[in-house]
Amino acid sequence: MNERILTGVSDVAIAVLFAYQILVIVYPVHGALELYYFHLGMVQVVLMASMAASAWHFTEGAERNRRLVLLFVLFVLGAGASTYLHMTVNEIELRQPFLEPMDLWAGIVLVATVTVQVYLVWGKILAALIALAILYFAFGDLIPGRFHYDPPEIEIIVSYLSGMGGARGVIWGIPLSANTLFLIIVFGGLMKGARILELFNEIGKLLLNFSRGGICYSAIIASTAVGMVTGQAVANVALSGSVTIPSMQQRGIAGTRAGAIEVVASLGSQLIPPIMGLGGFLMAVNLGVPYADIVTAALVPAFLFVVILFIAAYFIAEAEPGLMIEKEEVDLGLIKWIAPSFLIAFTVLLVLLYQRYSPGYAAMWAIGLLLVLAVLRPAAYRPTLKGLWEGVRYGVVSACNLALILAGIGIIVQVLVTTGSGFDIGRTIMLFSGGEIIWALLLGMLIALLVGLGLPTPAAYALIAIIMIPFLQDFGLEPIVAHFFGFYFAIFSAITPPVAVGVMAAARISGASFYRTAYEAGRMSLTAILIPFAFVAYPSILAFPDLGWDGLTVSAALLVATAFWGAAIYGVYRGRRLPAAERTALLVVPVSFIALLATKAMIFAAFIFAGLGLFLAWHGYRARGLRTA
Repeated sequence: MNERILTGVSDVAIAVLFAYQILVIVYPVHGALELYYFHLGMVQVVLMASMAASAWHFTEGAERNRRLVLLFVLFVLGAGASTYLHMTVNEIELRQPFLEPMDLWAGIVLVATVTVQVYLVWGKILAALIALAILYFAFGDLIPGRFHYDPPEIEIIVSYLSGMGGARGVIWGIPLSANTLFLIIVFGGLMKGARILELFNEIGKLLLNFSRGGICYSAIIASTAVGMVTGQAVANVALSGSVTIPSMQQRGIAGTRAGAIEVVASLGSQLIPPIMGLGGFLMAVNLGVPYADIVTAALVPAFLFVVILFIAAYFIAEAEPGLMIEKEEVDLGLIKWIAPSFLIAFTVLLVLLYQRYSPGYAAMWAIGLLLVLAVLRPAAYRPTLKGLWEGVRYGVVSACNLALILAGIGIIVQVLVTTGSGFDIGRTIMLFSGGEIIWALLLGMLIALLVGLGLPTPAAYALIAIIMIPFLQDFGLEPIVAHFFGFYFAIFSAITPPVAVGVMAAARISGASFYRTAYEAGRMSLTAILIPFAFVAYPSILAFPDLGWDGLTVSAALLVATAFWGAAIYGVYRGRRLPAAERTALLVVPVSFIALLATKAMIFAAFIFAGLGLFLAWHGYRARGLRTA
């Protein structure tokens, strides 16, 4: 066996799963649980085969052999257990929890292989949480105090964790993957294969010819456009960041700042409708509302986040002394021929989603249109078949990674819900708030950031939804407000040291310091962290289009406060360095916005807008004085 054979096996598995997902959109091949077990089994096959091909390429000798043996065992056991449960699902559904020995072993093997594969793909933190959850489910009677509980029989434990009889345990989130997200993520992968990232690079050159910060704005657009579809902040940094970060560095942006722009844009892409990564779909499931309602509620917070990001990029460009500002040659033909294929396919995806067609159906049409329109381009701008296949491969593997997260999360969620321990954990933590909403929110923010350390956003949000969000609702927050609050901070955990997995990925590409990049990312996104507190204080921000006067005022005040924050921390305004005293004075406006949220006294909003007027008047007066001098 060699790398070529392993890659061939991986490609066949990818092609089978991709074709199968399109087939089940067009024609329902079999029942729901049969679909979910087949999907999970193919996810395991694709991931193990892909990792085996990578192991052959990146390792050698005894280490390679050990890894290949492990992956082969997981390949066989995972596929075998899923196949058995797929073929016997109807019989098991009738007799569970009274399982036959083969049923019991298939369930145990499926849960075990998912746990080990989560370790291999997503690291030890999430795998350790899954293992602890399983041990607690089986041996909870050994724990004294509030978290003591009497575990059920082994057959019941296995039937719950392996999803026998319903979408629970490892199958809990698989419907979301199989029915909703899979083809959307493949569409995101194809954006690279269809040369869409090259389009954004040329747009960046064009913007740079008209604006000093053009290359930064282009990176933001590229990262958010790709990231909102792929739904993975870290993977998006690796995908779009491999293009945007070097482009910014080549034009004089420091590596720490280039990495910060990419990682904050990538994590923010999960906040942006209509896709919102995996989190938005999970939120719709948790709230029991149509996904369109989540998209509508997210519009204003997403707009605020993107504008905040552009404001920060403006000040970074102003403060960067080495930024190249000479005009660059732009391939307008590339923009002319590639832009329509992206815009048409993406518009169709949006329209079909808003028309409430299933996400899988919408993504199928978007993929088809993107491929057809890409092939119809002139030869110079047409993607290669190899490039398109690389896009499909990247998209399928990314979708399988998310499906594996959902399988792993399902185990933890099942244990927390069945044992009631999730409620106990949340109640214990929230007792420290002393019944005060402000302390409850700050504790909630801290818990979300800590829970998210080292975890993918979907895993972090799923845990927060059980542990923390119910108690925020007990403090009077509307359910959608509480869920958005937890979801936002689950996302921000990707840039929170000491783990900060998104920052780590960006620093590897830029070659810059991890902690300096984390520091720059924190400076950029600090005012964005106020968005969740803003819609807690003024829930109308989530009620688009019925924002009301208060919602509009607070949103505008946040953007003004962000501009003042940027001028203060970067120390520049329109190419002029600001003296220390003026920078300190500018911080009064961001502090006033915090006071506005804490007190809900609109006098602070008036103070913020008055400060903006005085600032503009002062700098206008200085500019006139310099011209006359």
